[in-house]
Amino acid sequence: MKTILIALISLVASAGTSHAATPEKVPILIHKYCVHCHGEEDQSGDIRLDHLASADAELLTSIYQQLSSRVMPPDNESQPTAEERNRMAGHFLELAQQSTSVSTAGLRRLNKREYNQTLRDLLGLDEGIFEPGRFVYGQEIEAGFDTEARELVISNELLLEYMNAAQESLRQALFTSSATMPESNVINIKTKKMKGGSSRYETKSKDSYIFRVGGNNKIASGEPNKLLRIPGRYRITVTASAIDENEYPVKFTPINEAPTLAIGVVPGNRSGISELGKTVASYPLAYNREQTFQVETFIDRDYYPYLRFANGPGKPITQIRSGIRRRKLPKSAMNKPFRGPGIKITQFQIEGPYYDSWPPKPIRVTYSSDSMPNLSDATARAYLLGRFATRAFRRRVSRKEIEPWYAYSQKQYDATGDWREAVVKTMTGMLTSPDFLYLLEEEGQLSAFPLASRLSYFFWSSMPDHELFLAANSGKLSDPAELRAQVVRLIQDPRSDRLCESFVDQWLSLDKLGTMPPDSKSREFREYNASLEQSMRNETRQFFRYIFRQNRSVGDFIDCNYAIVNSRLAKLYGIPFEADKAFDFDRNLAPDKAFDSEKTWALAKLPPTARRGGLLGQASVLTLTSNGVETSPVTRGVWVLSEMLGTPPPPPPEEVPALVPDLNGANSVRELLEKHRSDSACMECHRRMDPLGFALESYDPIGRLRTRYSKRQKVDTTGTFMRQDFKNIEELKEILSSDLRPFARNLVVRIAEYAKGRRLVATDYTTVESILDRTEKDRFRLKSLVAYIATSDLMTNK
Repeated sequence: MKTILIALISLVASAGTSHAATPEKVPILIHKYCVHCHGEEDQSGDIRLDHLASADAELLTSIYQQLSSRVMPPDNESQPTAEERNRMAGHFLELAQQSTSVSTAGLRRLNKREYNQTLRDLLGLDEGIFEPGRFVYGQEIEAGFDTEARELVISNELLLEYMNAAQESLRQALFTSSATMPESNVINIKTKKMKGGSSRYETKSKDSYIFRVGGNNKIASGEPNKLLRIPGRYRITVTASAIDENEYPVKFTPINEAPTLAIGVVPGNRSGISELGKTVASYPLAYNREQTFQVETFIDRDYYPYLRFANGPGKPITQIRSGIRRRKLPKSAMNKPFRGPGIKITQFQIEGPYYDSWPPKPIRVTYSSDSMPNLSDATARAYLLGRFATRAFRRRVSRKEIEPWYAYSQKQYDATGDWREAVVKTMTGMLTSPDFLYLLEEEGQLSAFPLASRLSYFFWSSMPDHELFLAANSGKLSDPAELRAQVVRLIQDPRSDRLCESFVDQWLSLDKLGTMPPDSKSREFREYNASLEQSMRNETRQFFRYIFRQNRSVGDFIDCNYAIVNSRLAKLYGIPFEADKAFDFDRNLAPDKAFDSEKTWALAKLPPTARRGGLLGQASVLTLTSNGVETSPVTRGVWVLSEMLGTPPPPPPEEVPALVPDLNGANSVRELLEKHRSDSACMECHRRMDPLGFALESYDPIGRLRTRYSKRQKVDTTGTFMRQDFKNIEELKEILSSDLRPFARNLVVRIAEYAKGRRLVATDYTTVESILDRTEKDRFRLKSLVAYIATSDLMTNK
């Protein structure tokens, strides 16, 4: 498999493209197809193409993009043949390249996501849930990818946050100087000391603790020393039972399912007991029968374990009031202690810490030593500071560069009298320097170390590992064969899943999912909740991951005969979820009999009636492009044009009134839009985006199939796109699939911009077209596209 993949990604040729223009013929084509709308008399969009002497590179590149993406000429105008279109696009690209110099971004700072992962890898903090990024509060960017250099500015406040995050992370890693492994001990939490739930819904005694509400309530020790000061593996033992199933004549949450006990870990520093933390394990309980559960997990320094009623009610008092109004409950129910379903805890024990070896991994990784170093020894100190700087700065570091840091460590020791504290302060300084915070890249072709960092941050969102660093250090990374081999290795490594998550979230705007959620209290959307929302987001991530890992055609993003679903989404979509065919994509194996059907994903073959193949049938996209109450063909159409096809319409003119539901008495969404786009200022954009949105009206605000808006009004999904009529979403997807090159071009551009940290310019598009030419015969397989990008001058040049 590896040999095949290496062969697949031989270097992209830098010369030529199939879109080269024939200069003497192109002006005739421009006059034939463009000038009547963009000439002396009529200059649509304030663009004139009958003479191009004054056109700048940005405009010329935009014209090339619109021709290549089939946006221009408009559907209602005469269309060039494929050969004519390619000639014109190539001509405009050539003019753009001649009239511009390469515009590269400035130095790129690590974004919050990369900073967090880099510190975890640099310090070996990969077992617990401690996140260095939680101390960095500033919002990175408002638009575009979070890798874009021009958006990643820094401020005094942000620099102080980085300094605090670095110091907290180093104290987490270098928590001791002892050469002796700490002893394990047992902590038995007294049930009378447990706290975290609302006092109205909890009962304490020396023998048990009972809590009856869920939400974000965390049950933990109320002792001042609840925080675990020594990081390590801990064994948590809990004995619990479910109680009071039928104390009321009405049902309280959870209904028709057992109360579920969750065991988790939460940070104590800078957080209240309501902070969400991380669930380690969940167990359904039996009513009136005690069960003992035991789980082992790594707990970071100054974190603590908690218990939670995972499926418990949030505010039972609301349901009690409702029951009284409906005369299902007596008025006295307001004055009595709540006795709905609860969880009774009779044992909560913590035992640890445990270690496989000493010193533990964070100390070994940070110090680059298998034994605890003698920090008072000058030679040992100089060695570890040099090794740390080399890894932190992601390049060779000279003795001269280390001398100021070595002197600084001596100064810190003189102030504190503690060598470990002096080293922590010195390393904090290194982690706040531009050499760590920025990806330092020279103009033109990248040298070995910057190229290694660009590759690792593209695929792994983190620093180069030891093997990639060695390839850069030896100079071999500049060899095309070694570059291809390293790209194959980075792709095959499980850490490339970070690319599948972070890129797809930003490309498709999944990071905005949940900003306008449906009201889960309404009867229409009662099945919508945070868990379903996360399932929606994960479906799209898993879908991208599957296409990438299997090197499938990017056409699957438009249409395919399969979906990757869990049990909740299968129910929402009305398709079967076959447990025996489920596959745990995270663990890369078939689950055991006790698997959680909401966390386990199955590759499901779609029946013809499902209408789910591709991104346009996924609940994440359909919910994201709704406002939580109703759907809008305009919003959904704009999303398809912008995110999938890379041809966003311009913002609406200021003089055009906003679309309102009762405009001129329109009876339907389609009639409303027909009236709106009769305005000449609106017509051109709406002609492209409205039909895409109409096809998606067969899905409601959370992605369920529908054929009617109401009893009186049917959903009409017909339309015309690219001069072809369609009846429904299936026929629209056939139109989009008939020519994959525009979609593939947009995807290559987006991936390249994510990897480079800047917008592409005219000189980059020759390589884009070359990559498309090389992959078109196989319908643009995703892994091949990514590999070609990674080995092309899009990556090897700044």
